[in-house]
Amino acid sequence: MLENRFTVLDWYVDVNGLPTFVIAKEQIKHKFQQLLGDLRNHNLAARIVEVSEKYVISVFPRRNSGKPRKLINLLMFLATVGAISLAGYTAIFYADPRVTAALFAGSNLTLQAVIYAASILSIIAIHETGHVIANRHHKMDATLPYFVPGPPPIGTFGAVISLRAPPANRDQLFDLGFSGPIAGFMATICVAVFAYLTAPIITLHEADALLKANLLSVSPWPYTPLLLDFLDQLGLRTVPADHILVLTQLVLAIEVGALITFLNLLPVWQLDGGHIARAIFGEKGHKIAAFVGFIVLLVAGYWAENYWGFAFLLIIFMVASRRPLEGVEPLDDISPLSTSRKLLFVVALVMLAFSFVAIRF
Repeated sequence: MLENRFTVLDWYVDVNGLPTFVIAKEQIKHKFQQLLGDLRNHNLAARIVEVSEKYVISVFPRRNSGKPRKLINLLMFLATVGAISLAGYTAIFYADPRVTAALFAGSNLTLQAVIYAASILSIIAIHETGHVIANRHHKMDATLPYFVPGPPPIGTFGAVISLRAPPANRDQLFDLGFSGPIAGFMATICVAVFAYLTAPIITLHEADALLKANLLSVSPWPYTPLLLDFLDQLGLRTVPADHILVLTQLVLAIEVGALITFLNLLPVWQLDGGHIARAIFGEKGHKIAAFVGFIVLLVAGYWAENYWGFAFLLIIFMVASRRPLEGVEPLDDISPLSTSRKLLFVVALVMLAFSFVAIRF
């Protein structure tokens, strides 16, 4: 199989008992990917490295990943749906009656709770769907999403997908990291536009009364996502004089979507941004980027309170254990990232900027 794809200069069995082949240097990205397909039929895999101006390929048995645990995936998804539904119920039916009267007069409160829960669930589900599509497109060995339920007012801590085998090359690693945030960010934009188009418009007098009662707040960037400020400048709605448009409970769903995109795009650990940074910068560059991401969290105040404090402590733990310095190493770490994906890295930076949220402290 090796000789069908490459010019084999030498071969031997290494100290670990693995068949190892020395091949001539050439453009190997597509050939090596084809080789992995050949080996997969024999339950084998391979890794290629550069040694003394030559390429060395080691062949090894594929790890037995076991049967997919679809029942656990389903049960955790149903538990998350229940937790998010409870969060939607409490967000609407436990709100101060003055807020309900001012913002939801004549509205079906049950429908408002359903819209809130559906918005959060759809953002997270679409984010994970992006990963699933990328995994299946590249035939990567990965689990289905594990949704994680949480307490109100959000009802979830998001979802995770576990990669059970390394990607073939940097292109696949980049796609793995980029696919989730771009899908989730587009879903967040849709929720934000819907929120603006359906937001109640009240008088300045009513708004002032709610502000004085601490039932309404004004949060400029960076304490809300730049995405909201951008949509506000577009003028999606015409607001009469002496009136103001008020974003309701959906603003929390938008902030959750932005937070998921922002945290995932940080170049830390094995988050999506960590995969992107590893694919773009390589191993050493990813280590530097990981510390930069940690400093961003520190300056943005994610140590301050509640969920943000939890996120910050999680990053602290990962830094202490050096795990954020460990990226996923593709089987072919020699071939460079494609030009189109380097351009998409700019898109990732734009998404990071539009999703950035700082914490008041």
